[in-house]
Amino acid sequence: MQSAQKYYVQEYYIMTDVDNQKQDGRVRNWSWIVYPDSAPENWRSILDETGEKWIESPLHDKDINETTNEIKKPHWHIIVSFKNKKSYEQALDIAKQLNSPDPIKVASLQGAVQYLWHRNNPEKYQYDKSEVVAHNGFKYRQYLTDIGVDTDVILQEIVAWISETNCSEYADLVDYAVTEKFDDWFPTVRSQTIFLVAYLRSNRHKPKNYDFETGEILSEDK
Repeated sequence: MQSAQKYYVQEYYIMTDVDNQKQDGRVRNWSWIVYPDSAPENWRSILDETGEKWIESPLHDKDINETTNEIKKPHWHIIVSFKNKKSYEQALDIAKQLNSPDPIKVASLQGAVQYLWHRNNPEKYQYDKSEVVAHNGFKYRQYLTDIGVDTDVILQEIVAWISETNCSEYADLVDYAVTEKFDDWFPTVRSQTIFLVAYLRSNRHKPKNYDFETGEILSEDK
């Protein structure tokens, strides 16, 4: 007979305790639940001082326990997006500092962010997404809808970076997005391949000394 295992089931993760603690299961994005009555008063400062990007939900104080039909204990959902992959043990260390339950791996950052206000769960209380708070530069605008509301804005940032760095190869752009801008840029870099490859090709052959106001190609400096 197999031993009983606790299952976590939400839109952004489905895993068992065993899966959660696999030694080789390092991931960049982890989620915790923080309870106002047990967390230290400076719990936000504790997370801010890590320097890692993180985000918190509105206070969930109207969730209903489906079994008892009673209001659940008020809590926040938080997500930390680390610069580098972290093990369960490393994530557990943060949980201990916050007096939180065990951390959970985030399988889909978009789903996790949208769960902060129950966007995809109409049967649950709908919290105000304007009360979501991002810390340390966590950018979540591309996760507000299923298609990403700000693809054009993200493309504008990418094009500006290409121009500033004189990048001319798609592979270099992908490498940079993966290592430096994974959550912000990589979904767009992956989905907008045709546009970006065409722009990079054009950038590769564009005269370096070009006056955008007059359209004049200036002489090359020797």
